[in-house]
Amino acid sequence: MSRPVPEAAPLVGLVLAFAFALFGFLVSTNHLATVLGSVVLLYPFVAFGVVRSETPESVFRPDPVLAAGFLGGGLVALYGLVADQALFGALVAAVVFLPPALFHARYGDPVNPLSPDGTLAVGLLAAGAALTYGATSDLLVGALTAALVGLSAVDYRRHRGGRIERRTRTVALVCCLGGGLAAFGYLTATGRPTEALAAGSVLVAIGAFLALGAESR
Repeated sequence: MSRPVPEAAPLVGLVLAFAFALFGFLVSTNHLATVLGSVVLLYPFVAFGVVRSETPESVFRPDPVLAAGFLGGGLVALYGLVADQALFGALVAAVVFLPPALFHARYGDPVNPLSPDGTLAVGLLAAGAALTYGATSDLLVGALTAALVGLSAVDYRRHRGGRIERRTRTVALVCCLGGGLAAFGYLTATGRPTEALAAGSVLVAIGAFLALGAESR
């Protein structure tokens, strides 16, 4: 009986993503959207390969994966700034970078100069900044960016730092839940109920994920 080869799945995804990117760059001027579509097409195949592989860290080397994600995300964010699409660029950069970073958190040796608690704090601040900036331009994009960054920061903290101390958890929960309620109340009062729901939901979701994962490692 032949043995399944889950490592082949990323190759299939890579071919499809490359074809999509080539077509998108030829027919569309929105290069960030093309990159986003390509990455969204590629990563499920990679995830399948990781989940089905017995030793994913031997097939997908954590350090090169992290380096590729960091370089790709940085270039996308820089392009977003140059193209005057900073917020959308931040969203696409997050989609590009965060999955490799979380893969590295599970299978690689620590290389982050920040402590797990420091990374959590920076991630939550970045999520709040994305949400705040989105409120002035495109709250949906800002909310999606904030959700990705915030939830990834919590997940990183769980895998790198073990059990979250009660004080750290309490401060983060108060910031998330209090910020969510404040954003909901303010935006509703100013006649923006849909945006209020988006902003409040993101912060409450991050706080809930933090609370549910407090005992996880």
